[in-house]
Amino acid sequence: MGTWTNTAPSLAYGYEELLPAGSVKANTPIASTMWDLNVAVGSGLGWTSADKRAHAYYLDSSNVIQELIYSGGTAGWSAGTIGASNIVASGTNGISAVSFKLDNVENVKLYYAEPSGAVKEATRCAFGTQQWATVTVATSASAAYSLSPVSFVNTNTWSAATPSIRGFYGRANIIRDVALNSTWSSGNVAQPFIGSTGSINGGYSFSAPAWKVDAGTPIVHLLWCGDGASAGTLGTVYRAPYNITAKTLGRSTAIAFTQAPHSFVVTGAATNAATPPNRNHLFAWGIVLVHHFFWHYRLNRESAQLALH
Repeated sequence: MGTWTNTAPSLAYGYEELLPAGSVKANTPIASTMWDLNVAVGSGLGWTSADKRAHAYYLDSSNVIQELIYSGGTAGWSAGTIGASNIVASGTNGISAVSFKLDNVENVKLYYAEPSGAVKEATRCAFGTQQWATVTVATSASAAYSLSPVSFVNTNTWSAATPSIRGFYGRANIIRDVALNSTWSSGNVAQPFIGSTGSINGGYSFSAPAWKVDAGTPIVHLLWCGDGASAGTLGTVYRAPYNITAKTLGRSTAIAFTQAPHSFVVTGAATNAATPPNRNHLFAWGIVLVHHFFWHYRLNRESAQLALH
């Protein structure tokens, strides 16, 4: 886990090993979600606060989803319960985690693709016995494409009466979306992966971060990576606003990078309620002269190359 404080990106990183080498199946996805217990999201609680919570998800050697839980303070990290449910995910597609508060308890939803390609949801509620229940989000007829990320966001505030979840996945060179408003329905997005062939240069890559999650209507932007259709598009990252009511994407724009080409958009985040790109952040992964690097971009300012630890 890399920890960054909002000062100078090139100077303020710390790293912590959560699991020893060999614990996670190589070249498979991970996902995480974080919140503050009993206080509003974004309240500024420090990582060591007893009310800080985080869940991380990964695949073991059998592609079974496993879980790490951070309980805050001196409790630290411990193994979660999802492994006992023996949920097998596709090792070539992404996974995504969403947290929210409902009926005054914390909930986590995990999204993943089965080996068949169907997109599934696993839900854990902190109330009563902590069991995982699974439902199908998109059937095998709408299967996630191999090497596709799976990125879901809650477009309601943390403490809203019910969550309003939007999800994105790839299918046959197209970004698709689904929406949850009490029941799942297909959206209207059919966005081609501009400049992307899904090649060994990086595969398909996108993230759907949400901003303004504390109050008001969150802003959702879809970020994806052009990946080798031609030399001119290698490493180009595109951003398009997502209308959470109409379930449509706005016009996409290319984000200009001054560094070497990047192959994967890892995630986007924000430090406050600013409108993108101001005070918003993008983490990407790429190959620079055969070496692998993470990159951190403050979207309206500088970038920093992060060494892999």
